[in-house]
Amino acid sequence: GLEIELRANPFKGFEAVAGFGYIDATFNESLDSAGDEGIEGNDLPYVPDYTYNLALQYRFPVGIFARAELQGFGTTSFNHENDIPQGAYALFNARIGYEREDYGIYLYANNIFDTEYLTTAFDFGFLGEIASFGAPATYGLQVRTKF
Repeated sequence: GLEIELRANPFKGFEAVAGFGYIDATFNESLDSAGDEGIEGNDLPYVPDYTYNLALQYRFPVGIFARAELQGFGTTSFNHENDIPQGAYALFNARIGYEREDYGIYLYANNIFDTEYLTTAFDFGFLGEIASFGAPATYGLQVRTKF
């Protein structure tokens, strides 16, 4: 695998972060502990081919804070046979608020474009496949304090 992260502060208050990770995680034997055969070369479950992120944020001198971020995930599978896949997807999040050293108040939006994606899935034989979806578009207010 390979992972790289870049962080830049080109001027006061502004921060840019970018990251990319790649992994080639495959089974190197054809028999697993559950007795499944023929999985040699298959991808490990729950391990995306790649991940990436990009975030831009700015803290204004008067206390206003703004951030936008993109998180991406490559193709993954939820079982050893790789026949319950999740295709590549990306999530876009944003946050704006007012903050001081000891407190902050923010409006946030996660998964702004309401991307549908699976976080887990199982094949229950005659019951079929059962899956859990990731969080839909979520908006809210956050208040934080330090004391």
